[in-house]
Amino acid sequence: MQYTAHIAVFLCFVQYIAHIFFVTYFMTQSSTVLQHVGTNIRSLRDERGLSQQDLADQAGVSRRTIAALETGQVNISLAKLDAIAVVLGVDFRTIVSAPELKEQALVNVLAWQGNKEESSATLLASVPSRSQVELWTWSLAVGESYIAEADAEGWQELIYVLEGELTIQFTDSIKIIPAGSTFSFASSVTYTYINSGNQVLKFMRNVVY
Repeated sequence: MQYTAHIAVFLCFVQYIAHIFFVTYFMTQSSTVLQHVGTNIRSLRDERGLSQQDLADQAGVSRRTIAALETGQVNISLAKLDAIAVVLGVDFRTIVSAPELKEQALVNVLAWQGNKEESSATLLASVPSRSQVELWTWSLAVGESYIAEADAEGWQELIYVLEGELTIQFTDSIKIIPAGSTFSFASSVTYTYINSGNQVLKFMRNVVY
């Protein structure tokens, strides 16, 4: 089964990077959201001969959003940023990473910042399988949420909660995942991460597509 094969690849990859990550992560965590995105989008767009309007039309966003991204003035949703990456013909890792790290599996880039300081999403690593596997660390402050747009068909997420309790709200159901528990689901639907608890929520998010 394709999903099982992807997870097997991911688990092998985790063994390889785990010791590196826990030594370097807290020393290298970026404080700037999407710090390389503007430069990368502008460079890739120019290489492909696309105007800001061309890119916006093909990615399904406004030209103003592209302009704001290129000047570092907007914190866009991850789904929209991925749509831009698709139009530019690169993966998510390439569009958020420093140019010198674009060929490396370990990324460690802050890609989303909530309204509160404790809420964030960091892409830790990305490795190719038949298509791609991504490893993320997330945190949500008490009362914070993140509304995710539906991914393409075939995308899967595997969640592991480190601290607190994660609530995932789907259109017609709710899943509560306590610390130490794992949950997987097809992410080709709209869903929301919610911290309804009384402490900062921390969880690992693995995306397979």
